[in-house]
Amino acid sequence: MSGRNIMDSVSHFDESGIYNEIENESLKIEPEDIDKIISKEKRILRKTKISKASKYSKLFFQVKLVFELIKDYRSKLYTDIPWRTIGILTLLIAYFINPFDIIPDVLPVLGYTDDALLFAAFFKSISVDLKKYSDWKGYDTEKYF
Repeated sequence: MSGRNIMDSVSHFDESGIYNEIENESLKIEPEDIDKIISKEKRILRKTKISKASKYSKLFFQVKLVFELIKDYRSKLYTDIPWRTIGILTLLIAYFINPFDIIPDVLPVLGYTDDALLFAAFFKSISVDLKKYSDWKGYDTEKYF
């Protein structure tokens, strides 16, 4: 993906092709793309500040978990995870912080629906890797899954 803006890769497809697009784009992720996502930490954390009682609290906990995993992977603290999973997670975070996703996040209530659905779909497909990481961190998986 080098030479391409990582944000562009998640803003040009329709809802029906989103899963396949992220799968395909994840194969193109390079270490520099992970660095771009990590550089957006303040934006990501600001977007996940919400009440635990919120309808989307699980989504925000998942985003934080994924972001921590990406950071730990990049710093080589945690490397027991397939590159495919890292690529998918990097794109999921890029989609989450993209203000021009399928349903813009500025819309009350609906804004995070597409993010939550996308995370739910991919969390199922890579849950073994994420649960392993959660266990490694000593986290209660109920909070995330």
